[in-house]
Amino acid sequence: MTSVRVVGGGLAGAATAHLLTAAGCSVEVVEGDATWGGQLRTASAAGILYEPAGAHIFHTADEEVWEFVTGLIGMRPYRHLVRTEVFGTTLSWPPQLSELQELAQWPQISHELDMRPEKPRADNFETWCIDLMGETLYRAFIEGYTRKQWGTSPSELSATWAPKRIELRDDDYRYLFRSPHQGWPEGGYTGLVDALLKPVSVTLGQKVSVVDWDDLCRGVDAIVLSCALDEFFAADLGPLPWRGVSLQSRYVPEAGHLLPCGVLNTPGPEVRHTRMIETKWMSGQTQRGTVVSYEYPGAPVRHYPVDDVLNANRQLQRRYEKELIALPGPPRYTVGRLATYTYIDMDQVIRQAMNTTRRILADLSGS
Repeated sequence: MTSVRVVGGGLAGAATAHLLTAAGCSVEVVEGDATWGGQLRTASAAGILYEPAGAHIFHTADEEVWEFVTGLIGMRPYRHLVRTEVFGTTLSWPPQLSELQELAQWPQISHELDMRPEKPRADNFETWCIDLMGETLYRAFIEGYTRKQWGTSPSELSATWAPKRIELRDDDYRYLFRSPHQGWPEGGYTGLVDALLKPVSVTLGQKVSVVDWDDLCRGVDAIVLSCALDEFFAADLGPLPWRGVSLQSRYVPEAGHLLPCGVLNTPGPEVRHTRMIETKWMSGQTQRGTVVSYEYPGAPVRHYPVDDVLNANRQLQRRYEKELIALPGPPRYTVGRLATYTYIDMDQVIRQAMNTTRRILADLSGS
């Protein structure tokens, strides 16, 4: 029987381990924390569900991924609304022209929109956004949020991911995502990871690094890493820049809802947090009581890879990948946001797990 060891019990590692187990492999997951799930955890305060590591909304156009997830856990219908505190009110995110036309600032905004180039420049994140929506909207919706979230000037960030995350809409479609399949797992995300790992052998509380490589390789035909490579190699080539967030969650016993929607962005410099999250909108719970979580950037954890304008961080990731390839022993693979240093959504993580599983099975069978 083919034997595989997976490092990391977050969504990427759990999905890969589940798929390999279903394919008949003997799989062990090694997780450094005392609990599995990584950042994909749902907590409860007096029965009210909330996410202590930030909002997660499952959405996808990948039919196979959707069928896989809904075969593991029920998904309640949910389409994600986000609003932003700007111009002394709250407006839709992404911005909607129909709402903007009602603002006192509309003449200036309209003029800037008329002056836009045919195609946004990709020099950096700031120039791309200004060319897309004009300076007034950029300063209000994006600049402050980006400076807080990433801890640097937007001009120092790459524009590579901007087209996937930034829009200016004129169709009055108010939901954040346009994916045909959207939802939130019944009972929360902890149940999803539990379902993934239920048939898998898991060792918790065992942190591993490159110094444990020989032990990791012993008795297995392949290794899968879903952990950050700079952490695995003890930053021997230098640390990869990551941005993390911490959340402060407040339980309010008698409230129904406190926010107008699931997420309210707060880009202004007058507050340190970047957004407020009320998971009760996602969970669909109806009892009294709610939890609002305030998200503060700059925490010393690895949540978001930083795509800098010079691409230096991506180049350092490639050096770590070469270091991994050079190690002796069985074939090794990387999967997930941490190990691949890519800013991807949950459905993309599962797609990576599916593709990696198929590659492992093909490689080990010689096909």
